[in-house]
Amino acid sequence: MKMLSLLAVVLLVPVLLGPGQAHAAAAPGQVSLRTAYAMAIRDRIIASWLPPATMTSGQHCRVAITQLPGGTIVSVKVDAACQFDAAGKAALERAVLRAQPLPYKGFEAVFDRSLNIGFTAP
Repeated sequence: MKMLSLLAVVLLVPVLLGPGQAHAAAAPGQVSLRTAYAMAIRDRIIASWLPPATMTSGQHCRVAITQLPGGTIVSVKVDAACQFDAAGKAALERAVLRAQPLPYKGFEAVFDRSLNIGFTAP
C-alpha cells in the first residue's frame, strides 16, 4: 500500500490551523490539542487512502471537508486546481468518506466544521 509523502504530513497541520487561528503553545515535547486533532484526522484519512497506480509522485491536491460534530462527513469537494487525475481524485474522495467518522471525542474544544486539507501524491 502506498502512503502519503512526508510533504503531505507537513502540509496538513498548518492547513487545519487556518489563518488567524491562535492556539495555546504546547510545552516542549508536547503537541497542542489543535495539532493533535490535525494529526488524528490526517492519520485516519491516510489509513483509508489507496492511491491508484496512475498518480504522478509530487502532485498536489486539496479537499474541502464539511463535517458535523461527532465527525460525520456532510461533504467532500476536491479543489478545482487539484493536479491528480480523475482516478486519483476519486480515490482521495473515497478515502475521506471511508475515514468517517473523523476524530471528535477528546477534540471538542478545537473541533472545526470546515476543513481544508492538502495532499501530495507519494
